[in-house]
Amino acid sequence: MNITKNYKIIAALLVIVLVSSFTMKASKNQGSIDKEAILAQHNFYRDQVGVPHLEWSDELAEYAQNWANKLAKKCNMYHSSGPYGENIYWTSGTATESSIVDYWATEETYFNHRNRTYKKGSGRKSGHYSQIIWSATTHVGGAVANCKHGGQIWVCNYDPHGNVIGSKAY
Repeated sequence: MNITKNYKIIAALLVIVLVSSFTMKASKNQGSIDKEAILAQHNFYRDQVGVPHLEWSDELAEYAQNWANKLAKKCNMYHSSGPYGENIYWTSGTATESSIVDYWATEETYFNHRNRTYKKGSGRKSGHYSQIIWSATTHVGGAVANCKHGGQIWVCNYDPHGNVIGSKAY
């Protein structure tokens, strides 16, 4: 057998092993999510105010997963500075897709359905909820990552982003 051919085969196998190893390490802290459950819960709240349903975006889910992985390294909670709308959630245990969306939606208490115009500072109390129901938003993607010492970080990204000052939520 040709020695060059053997080296090529060995090199190809080594690349496969290295890629597999990297993929397993990269996904070690990722949890799996039920995208249908996230969509259903978002659309439940959107139905209540009569806005169109969201669609799932794999691109947004990948963006959310990258951000969740970064936050999970130190189990930090802060928003990315990306081009999308974003809701984040942390729990010391585990959560479900519907429970995190329900948690964000509890902010409806602070949302003024009679005056739906988003104002500076109004997001402090109702920004997660208003992002869920923002009528111009058409797509969502979500992800979860497990923190090193326990707990989870959940991220949902939205496109186009909501909570635009001076615009109506719906």
